[in-house]
Amino acid sequence: MSTSNELKLDLAEYEQLHKTAKRLKVQQSLSREIEKLRREIATAEAREEAKAAQSQSNDNFAVSSDGSRLYQENITNYAWDQSDKFMKLYLTLDNLASIGDQDVQSEFTDRSVTVKVKFQKKICTLHIARLCESILGKESYVKKKSDYVLVMMKKSEAGKTWPWVTEREKKSKEKDKPKVDDSDPSAGITSLLKNMYDEGDDEMKRTISKAFYESQMKQATGADPMSDL
Repeated sequence: MSTSNELKLDLAEYEQLHKTAKRLKVQQSLSREIEKLRREIATAEAREEAKAAQSQSNDNFAVSSDGSRLYQENITNYAWDQSDKFMKLYLTLDNLASIGDQDVQSEFTDRSVTVKVKFQKKICTLHIARLCESILGKESYVKKKSDYVLVMMKKSEAGKTWPWVTEREKKSKEKDKPKVDDSDPSAGITSLLKNMYDEGDDEMKRTISKAFYESQMKQATGADPMSDL
């Protein structure tokens, strides 16, 4: 079955032939083929649009071996911890007792992880395309526990502490981190304190407000305002 793009290429060639044709009979024959191709293109485009719409509506479903539809659910929330050798993810899922170890599948590369947990009517998937740091994929694995799935990712560099799980988190936090101006240390410290104040609880805000007040009092008397900070 020809696609609309292939039919359009045919149409372009027919139209080019029509422009160069000299005989009336040939021109008429080419005109009929051109009109036929235009109708076929319209039909093909409509069919392709319907297929794309159907595919979009099925994005959240997969098909099991018996032909039944399985709902696909993305895992976006997880707890994490780490040791010197491993970065660990904890995927808390309901009804894990109803499935076997073979229903938990994993795939690792040096910077990505994909875990699929297959239930009777749905597949839960965790996919991290870019990890914060690199791992040894062949030495990484998953374990199904009674109420969570443990993802064990072996660090390429043992002993290195990961600040975050994903590269996106790392870049986002580094972007938001206040920069210290080396040319003006007091301004840098002030910026850090302001950031701590904005993100701190009531007790932290009271402590920082007191520090600012005492700093201003010292500055008024000619003392070094940063001596106690």
